[in-house]
Amino acid sequence: MKKHLQTTLLGLFISLILSCLAVNADTSKTTTSEVKYQRYPEGQKYHRFLLSPTPEELIYVTRMKADANIDDTPEKETIVLILVYMRARPRYKGWRTYGDSWIQAFLFIAEADTKAKLPKKKDAFKFFDAGEPALDVPAAKAIELQNPPFVFTEPPEDALKSRDLSFRLANLTGDGILDVWIDSVYGVAVVSFQNGEFKEIFSSYTIPTDQEAEYVDLDDNGSCEIKMPYSIQIEGIPGAPYLPWMSLYEWDGTTYTLNNEKFYAENNDYLIRLLGQYNYQLLRHGEIINLLEPYKFYLGLVYYYRSGVKPGGLQWVVEHGRNENYIQAAKSILGKFPPEQK
Repeated sequence: MKKHLQTTLLGLFISLILSCLAVNADTSKTTTSEVKYQRYPEGQKYHRFLLSPTPEELIYVTRMKADANIDDTPEKETIVLILVYMRARPRYKGWRTYGDSWIQAFLFIAEADTKAKLPKKKDAFKFFDAGEPALDVPAAKAIELQNPPFVFTEPPEDALKSRDLSFRLANLTGDGILDVWIDSVYGVAVVSFQNGEFKEIFSSYTIPTDQEAEYVDLDDNGSCEIKMPYSIQIEGIPGAPYLPWMSLYEWDGTTYTLNNEKFYAENNDYLIRLLGQYNYQLLRHGEIINLLEPYKFYLGLVYYYRSGVKPGGLQWVVEHGRNENYIQAAKSILGKFPPEQK
């Protein structure tokens, strides 16, 4: 009996060790280092990455700072977001004031060494290069926000320079290394450590309505999809509500690519909302081509994403549409079908 008990306890002990090893093996691929964020930190030493001394007409504001490991080295990095403002006229003597919106934004990645007076820069990115004067930082990689495919309106340029610009760190690509998600009200960009260097792997405009841009692992495969909402204005119809649209991107191992089929195949909400608006405008205005064209186009896209068959709405756009953007986009999709299906 005693021997049997010892054997049982030994078996349980070995099972416990193996289960611990299994847990460690599984989590080692997904765990990331602790992230320490700081809003509006003391940032004078990071301003040296720009022009020093600061030009008289400009003000540098260190908006956000984080310490975390975001590459394949064991040491942490410091990630710093710096906004550049035009100096505003002071209301009171001696006050340091700045304008309502920034003219440039920079993300700097440096070695996290608190003992160093001058941090060592690893990489730099420049966002939304607009406004005068614009700083010239040759080592900064420019990131230009891209328009989502099949969306032909863009937010006003001034709207991109929002005070809400910020970043957060998350393992989007599923490789166990934190990526940098930078977002504002009207755009998102992602910087990731890939093949030995930091690079932009995603950027897009967005015009949100009741939803915001977000990342989420829809299929539980370890990498996150990116959902970019858009609000599309209907020209020529006073008071018409904006059309809701969502673009879904997934990680393909190199970059983020559009995969709306994955989103619209199971999502009925957008189809219902589009049909509801389309029917309302049809009853209100009747069969007026230039009023119905956007609805026909986006309904045709949804049916194409959901079924993969030739959408009649897109054929209608090719034959009756007036907007060249819609016509060419519809032709590009219809061109994927065999001639007998066109």
